[in-house]
Amino acid sequence: MKKILSLAVVTTLASVLAGCDQKPADNATVAPTTIQEPATPVQVKEADKISVTHAKGTAEVKTNPTSVVVFDFGTLDTMDTIGVEVTTALPKKNVPHYLQQYATDKVTDAGSMKQPDLDAIKQLNPGLIVITGRQSKSFDSLNAIAPTLDLSINNKIYLDSFKKNALTIGQIFGKQSEVENGLAALDKKIADVRKKAEASGQKALVLVHYNGKFGASTSNGYASIIHQVLGVKKADENQGDERQAATPDYIAEKNPDVIFIIDRNEAIGEGKVDRSLMDDEKIKATNAFRKGKIIYLTPDLWYLSGGGLESLGLQIDEVDAAIE
Repeated sequence: MKKILSLAVVTTLASVLAGCDQKPADNATVAPTTIQEPATPVQVKEADKISVTHAKGTAEVKTNPTSVVVFDFGTLDTMDTIGVEVTTALPKKNVPHYLQQYATDKVTDAGSMKQPDLDAIKQLNPGLIVITGRQSKSFDSLNAIAPTLDLSINNKIYLDSFKKNALTIGQIFGKQSEVENGLAALDKKIADVRKKAEASGQKALVLVHYNGKFGASTSNGYASIIHQVLGVKKADENQGDERQAATPDYIAEKNPDVIFIIDRNEAIGEGKVDRSLMDDEKIKATNAFRKGKIIYLTPDLWYLSGGGLESLGLQIDEVDAAIE
């Protein structure tokens, strides 16, 4: 499971966490590297404890816990990447394909993504539980069992929020240098893709499919990675935070050069998108269709995971391959 990260340039914790006022720029060639959330994600309290600031407040966490329940697959792939092997429970039904090595009998089923099995988790006596917004309603119940961190990513400052979470995991498990190596490698990939995206001038729509319908957004996590982090231009520059029904008329009006599609149905095991839906005559007139740039992103990677050292790298690769 361990993945060795080799990189000559090691990003220091101080440089990653140096805060400054900065607005995300979609077309900049160099990705932002400063943290816009609280400058210090963790503070040393005792030799074996740290205080962690997260989406639900602050938690006292013992370092190097030997039993961890993880609902956030991004956190899981970060732990896997830096060589931490203490995962004892997961929502096993939803484990993404690239983390299938954890869907074994050695790992307890922690319930579903939205309905944790509290009894099973309590019996494990974990030292740490990591969740995201999907388990938000169960936070109090889980926090009563063990210190629980909500490592949801702030989509408005996606890269900074992601880095803060990764550094938090590094601090908890004494793997700061491994995390810094991984972040430095990702910064290099991001900068390269941003330059490529700017040079291409391509504009994209990011769509989520569910039950035969498509929704467009420029502010959800998927769009934040593509537009904000990687600098791919928006085909709909006027769209706000609201979700837009992506009808053939809407798609034709925006005329994207690339259409990225995340299939929620496939990600959650409810069938697959009917790709003939993109054969509508109005969609066929778009640059994306004519150039063969309707890109179906890996469903479970994008919909169920993301926000980890491995998953973000995989997502960057998929976007990179779509840009000319």
